[in-house]
Amino acid sequence: MGNTVGRLSKVDLAYIAGFLDGDGSIMLQLHKREAGKDKKRIKTLICFYQDDKYRSIMENIQQNLRCGYVYTRNDHICELRIEGFQKVYEVLRLLQPYIQFKRKQANLLLDLIPKLQQKLVLPTEIVPWIKKMREYNYVSYQRNTLEDVPVTT
Repeated sequence: MGNTVGRLSKVDLAYIAGFLDGDGSIMLQLHKREAGKDKKRIKTLICFYQDDKYRSIMENIQQNLRCGYVYTRNDHICELRIEGFQKVYEVLRLLQPYIQFKRKQANLLLDLIPKLQQKLVLPTEIVPWIKKMREYNYVSYQRNTLEDVPVTT
């Protein structure tokens, strides 16, 4: 196996991790809900962004990772979004050895997601984790309050 991890080569994983470092986000979000017993919902996401003229590259990454979905926003930016605790965890585990700039964010979610899956951290207890993610992120401006805004990198 030497040069591969699972079905992807180390070169492929390093390329995808570099893409995430440069044109991606690792996100931890807290959303309010109108209905249901849980009034707040925790979301974990990985997003890759690129001009829509490179959509085929985004679709190739999606196919290689075997998860997520690709769509084009109104501003002609193509996004590959990977959502959900398990998928985000699996992708971060694959990419973690190669991530450079977003290593702290990746490690935070790799630590947090198993706790979320086991319900050891509840939506009412997520704020310290969100604050820690914000400390790791470069933010050129602050849009909303902690209660209203998703936390992204």
